[in-house]
Parts: sequence; structure tokens; C-alpha cells
Amino acid sequence: MKKLLTVVCCAVCVLMSSCHKDSKVIPQDFYFRSLKNGAAWAGEGSAGKILGDSIRITGFKPIGEEQIYIDIKFNGTGKYILGPGQAKFFTTIGMDVLTSEYRLDVSQNNTFFINSYDTKTNIITGSCDLYFLKNSPDNDHMNFTSSSFRVKLPE
Repeated sequence: MKKLLTVVCCAVCVLMSSCHKDSKVIPQDFYFRSLKNGAAWAGEGSAGKILGDSIRITGFKPIGEEQIYIDIKFNGTGKYILGPGQAKFFTTIGMDVLTSEYRLDVSQNNTFFINSYDTKTNIITGSCDLYFLKNSPDNDHMNFTSSSFRVKLPE
């Protein structure tokens, strides 16, 4: 009976310590997931404030040093219309040498939504479909579809 009680107590302790609330934020809770040209792509999600009322949502995939970012004038939840220069995808080597760069293809139907914003925790969730053109003579395409993200704005 003592062994059973010990096992049950250990199981309860493990379950309790593995649970957390948004007030106890864990960095792995933040992500940017997408289908990049139809293949699964997942990066670390983050957000930052820029130019007063604007924010930047970023997805960074360390393997391959791939980064996508979206800049918006933040107005809470809803749909955002993106224009030239508001989103970019690029790759680097050593985090400083640019190896490829894609700009937003504004001829496509780019959709960007903030689905929720918790003012107590500053956590934002959203979704998007973004279409890019490479900054080169051949104008290669790069698409991020069925994207979802969860990020935390700094205090």
C-alpha cells in the first residue's frame, strides 16, 4: 500500500509541475508555424514594439537561419491589410550575411489576422497566408500558407 501511495504522489507531483499558466511564460510556448511552399515549417515566435503603436511579429528557424517578419500598426484583434515593405522573408549565414531576401508580393491576396490579444499577459495569437517574391531578376516565389503564430509582446 505504501508503494502505491508513493507512486500516486509522484505521479501527481509530475503532473502538477508540468502544468503552467500564461502568467508563467515558457519560451517554447511561442511559435510561428506554416506551410512554406507546401512543406511544414516551424520557427520560434517573437514580437517587438516599433515606432510607437506598431509591432513586428517574427518567426525564426535556427536551422537554415530563416526569418519571416510582419510589421503592422497594432489595433488589437482583426484583419490587417499588408502593403509593400510590411513583410519580408530572408536567410542568413552567421546571422549577419544575407543569402536570400524575399519581399511581399502585393499582387497576391495576403491575409494577416490577429485572432486574440490578452492584455494581461501581452500574448497574441494569429494566422496568415503570405506570398513573397525573391529580390532577384528571376522573381522566385515563396509562400507561407496556413500559418499560425503565438507570440508575447514585451512589457
